Amino acid sequence: MNTKKQVILAGNAITADILYAYLRNDARYEVLGLTVDDDFLSQPGVEGLTAVGLSQVSGVFPPQRCRVIMAAGYSDLNRVRESLFTRLKGMGYEIETYVHPDARVYTTTPLGEGCIVLPAAVIEPHACVGANTMVWCNVTLAHHSSIAENCWIAAGTVISGQAKVQRNSFVGVNATVVNDVTVGEYNIVGANALISRCTKSHAVNLARSAEPFRYSSEDYVKYFGV
Repeated sequence: MNTKKQVILAGNAITADILYAYLRNDARYEVLGLTVDDDFLSQPGVEGLTAVGLSQVSGVFPPQRCRVIMAAGYSDLNRVRESLFTRLKGMGYEIETYVHPDARVYTTTPLGEGCIVLPAAVIEPHACVGANTMVWCNVTLAHHSSIAENCWIAAGTVISGQAKVQRNSFVGVNATVVNDVTVGEYNIVGANALISRCTKSHAVNLARSAEPFRYSSEDYVKYFGV
């Protein structure tokens, strides 16, 4: 008897490719195929998976048979992902909340519908994660922190205790949000940014990029070593 959950992926680009790599090694799931808006069917897709346009998907992969894992990216501050989520729900699909076996979830607050938590992420006690939110690898969501719906929390990010990230925000690689600080809705927080004050909605907060040093790498090793 097959006890695996049958799922389809919503998306056919790099995020779907990565999630499929995890899912095909996860004994809990069987991936049947993927779906995207009909306009995107001409894209290369994910090797090994049949792509079906959204207009036809319920006939090929009926909602009574399978669930959906959100595998779209963060385009347009996650609005594309949000739209796909909403339309699939309207078609009768249940959206699977996927937690990779190597993630560590200690909160007893139920995770939002359709959120994804990838390897080595840690969700501490009393943290909250909203629907359709992506928590990438090596993220820490500290105690009593809150991530709203349709957010993307990139690898290595730290959301400190009691901090909040409001809806449809993107938080880049290795960013840190200080304790008890709120990131407003529809924000972009760049890689390595330190957010120590609350931000307004629709704000962009970027860290300075590393500056080139005056020595070449060979001269640096010669004079300073590595």
